[in-house]
Amino acid sequence: MKRNGKRFDFFSISNYIFFALFFLFFSLMTDTFFTTTNIYSTLQNGAPIILLTCAITFALLVGIFDLSVAAVGYATGCFCGILIKRFGISIPVAFLGGLVLAVLIGCLNSLFIVKFRMNMMLTTLGMMLVIRSIGKIITRDQTIIMGDQITSLRQAKIGFLGGFPSILVIVLVVLVISQITLKYTRFGKYLIAVGCNEKAARNVGIKADKVKTLSLIICALISGIAGIVWVITLGSVVTRGLNSYEFIAIASAVLGGTSLFGGRGSFLPGSFIGSIILLFIANGLTIMGASPFIIPFFRGAIIFIAMYADSLRTRSHRRLANVS
Repeated sequence: MKRNGKRFDFFSISNYIFFALFFLFFSLMTDTFFTTTNIYSTLQNGAPIILLTCAITFALLVGIFDLSVAAVGYATGCFCGILIKRFGISIPVAFLGGLVLAVLIGCLNSLFIVKFRMNMMLTTLGMMLVIRSIGKIITRDQTIIMGDQITSLRQAKIGFLGGFPSILVIVLVVLVISQITLKYTRFGKYLIAVGCNEKAARNVGIKADKVKTLSLIICALISGIAGIVWVITLGSVVTRGLNSYEFIAIASAVLGGTSLFGGRGSFLPGSFIGSIILLFIANGLTIMGASPFIIPFFRGAIIFIAMYADSLRTRSHRRLANVS
């Protein structure tokens, strides 16, 4: 296909078409799907997934699989919960402490992967298992119920926007800052360059190791923010929190157009669109009365489709590059 004399890439708009079709389907099938209350509620409950998708996108842009993102969010939430409930530390200080912990984990990941050249998938998988084990130890494998202050944060709304949840402002700010960083800063250009061809990036003077290190630290930081938002939206810290969310985040990023091989992706609308596709599919199925065991099946199927679509998209881009 051609447009304005150039070949038209169908894959660049396929996620928008898919989003519009399933949104229309659920809107026609149920009366409560396309309502302000349901949309706001789904976005609020799914805020941790949106943030984790944003986090994993930073790693994927440089071609790194970080399977520890959900575990980092879980550890951050556990740490914040313990500081608030057991030690009586104020909420802002506890949240700041949680983010410091997330950054430290990101530094460890970068040390192992970038400095020591360890296998990225095995390293982050091991980190995920270790973090979750430590989380269960420090929480004594018990649910931590948060106080009224956390409840008030969860219930805060913006009235003139029809009851828009205030917690979503954090999500939007993170997405906007991430997209601006990617599109309009030198670091963003370096991310794409290293992800496309690390050797070529090194040849033109880009410090690839530094770029990958910063991407992993930022990935961990945003994962920590996701953990804080998870605690706020849930009002508690549960022992199996954010379990398997790393795979949902990867699928969401790929659905949004991020390449598994690095060098291509976006946060707005890319990763955001990908995450809300999975969120609203689960929401629509729930409203229609589908069995809760069906939802993981659909998510798994979408992950397979996303991976296949990414391979087709990569081949399509390579053909377009060869033609041009």
